[in-house]
Amino acid sequence: MKDAEIFDSLFRNALDFLNRALDELEGHPKYALIDFAAAVELVFKARLVLIGSMWVAEEPTEATADRFAQGKLRTVGLELAKRRIESLTDESIDYTSFKVFQAIARHRNRVVHFFHTGLDSKQQREAVAGEIYVAWYHLYRLLTGPWGKHFSSYSQLISEFGARLQSLTPFLDAVFDRVVKSNPKAITYTKCPVCSYQSLDPVTGDRYQSAICHVCGYIEPSHKAIQQGEEDFVASCAACGGHQTVLATGFGFKCSQCGESFADCTTCEYCSEHWVGNPDPDYGDYLSGCDYCNGALSRIKDD
Repeated sequence: MKDAEIFDSLFRNALDFLNRALDELEGHPKYALIDFAAAVELVFKARLVLIGSMWVAEEPTEATADRFAQGKLRTVGLELAKRRIESLTDESIDYTSFKVFQAIARHRNRVVHFFHTGLDSKQQREAVAGEIYVAWYHLYRLLTGPWGKHFSSYSQLISEFGARLQSLTPFLDAVFDRVVKSNPKAITYTKCPVCSYQSLDPVTGDRYQSAICHVCGYIEPSHKAIQQGEEDFVASCAACGGHQTVLATGFGFKCSQCGESFADCTTCEYCSEHWVGNPDPDYGDYLSGCDYCNGALSRIKDD
């Protein structure tokens, strides 16, 4: 099999698992978790195949066409796939998104290798629906954002699955009615960027969470923890001059020094420093660089 054929088969298999996760949710929520976790892992493997099919194998030297075709190849898990993608390309998987994928994978492992109590209860089905909703939000952002050029030919199938997520609305409505609607504190809640309910609570009491959605479970990480060095910085802030003060959130980037949020992050073409907050579209280009390097022109002047 050619790499393009393996890629296509992997991603179409991922879509099958995504759709089956929705089919199973009402009657068999534990299988919905298993299926969704499998789909995420298959997407990561598909991305690895585009780098080279050998990298999907736990031991790359064992990756032969026959082993692929016969299903005899031991392949990477989610975390090893992430490490290989980041080491073999200039891509970086969003920190918050990957934590969501890891949570789904942990639940899958618990179901498959031990057991997961309570998944047949109504509230647990609602919780699983929320997890799937949030995980798809992050997976969709990956498929249409950083990896969009690789998966663009599947845009219609991706959109069709996104439309199918409307089947989760009754589960989320039930959570909203039970948890939010009659809660007097809900007057302080804002609109969740994932499920769009007025259910995002900015008062969590948790130093690692600056906001949490009481309907779908979406979490925005706390930037108090960032300032203590407990989370990884991804960028510096040109708006306030903060060095390595910016962390990716579930829907953009936020500076822990000035508190501003940003939609985009750019990389300096000269020194590879990541930046947010500069309105100049040419900021970080190879010649002029950024605040830390001044670009290639500085070397020409020095010479």
